Amino acid sequence: MSIPDQSAHRGFRFSANGLLFDGLLSAKVYCDSLTGVSGSDQDQDPVVADLVTSGRIEFTAKGVSHDVTPGRICIRDTRASWEFSCSPGTRLRVISIPRHLVFSRAYSPAALNQAFISDVKTPEVRFLTNFLEAIEKSSDDLDQSHSAQGIALDACASVFSSMLSDRSIAGLQEHPNATLTAARHFIEKNLDRHDLSPVMVAQTVGVSVRTLHRFFSESNDSVMAFTRRRRLQKAHAEMMSQGSTAKISEIAARWHFADSSHFIRHFKSFYGATPAAYLRNHSGSDRRDTDG
Repeated sequence: MSIPDQSAHRGFRFSANGLLFDGLLSAKVYCDSLTGVSGSDQDQDPVVADLVTSGRIEFTAKGVSHDVTPGRICIRDTRASWEFSCSPGTRLRVISIPRHLVFSRAYSPAALNQAFISDVKTPEVRFLTNFLEAIEKSSDDLDQSHSAQGIALDACASVFSSMLSDRSIAGLQEHPNATLTAARHFIEKNLDRHDLSPVMVAQTVGVSVRTLHRFFSESNDSVMAFTRRRRLQKAHAEMMSQGSTAKISEIAARWHFADSSHFIRHFKSFYGATPAAYLRNHSGSDRRDTDG
């Protein structure tokens, strides 16, 4: 690798942070101008995806170049030799998976002979990025569970092989646990959106609405029950932080309950008391709330 002369005098900066377990690497990277060659013709060289969010990377192999710009992802087999050129100030997510895991799932070994370029808005890539964000968020739990690590690695390898083999998104539907993880993570990030719906969640994780409902049902839950439960918990935390000054009607509206009565009914079902009674029991206050 080398730093171009015209960039060297300005200094060079590189940073990366993420997770690594059982051969799966997911890292957010910042890199200034850099050129080099990746790949060493070894069977243990991984399959790597580079998802660019700013800047640009160009990969070249056998006279064919692939320009990866913001909003694009490039998946390539690093057993082959790839020349690369990275523009200044490039930010990207790098995902690396053991080659044999992807190879064993591909319809044809030829699927790994060329790079795969796609837009980040495709269902498979949306699924992959949401799933990776979810497992990064729960990295402490993953460290303690080989089973969870296996699920994460298996799901990512299947998505890679599906894209490289030009398979349908049906491959994603073979991994209900991974899909549920990605769906729940998306819901968590969007609890404050009034338009959050099963359709939006399904589109984001790359499955049909019917499949999404089925996966939740198989886990003894539902999309909207999970959403309502998490909103209740957010409302509860807000209510407790405000104490006697809490306005039930405002909290109910902020967390998108139809009205105060709906919020109170769901709150009582979940916490065993109306919001006003719950506050009195937990704060020792004599507060009276006509809303509750």
